[in-house]
Amino acid sequence: MSAESTEHRLTQLETFASDVRELTRLVTELLRRHDERLDTFDATLSDLTAKIEALADAQINTESSLSRLADAQVRTEERLNTLIDRIG
Repeated sequence: MSAESTEHRLTQLETFASDVRELTRLVTELLRRHDERLDTFDATLSDLTAKIEALADAQINTESSLSRLADAQVRTEERLNTLIDRIG
């Protein structure tokens, strides 16, 4: 093996090692950003879940209130009819 061939191979290995270091740095940065985005997603999902639960609770309360209001309306109509029958 000639000195030039050995020097060429050594240069190639140095370039390869540099490329591996750069790729390792890039993959590490990609993983860090991915983790950050997942953390943000998890926080957003938790917030959204809490809001949906609150909305569902509010809907249940609204339905209950509407039911009570409908019952009160029926009673009012009955009382009015009784009053009208007495007057009429």
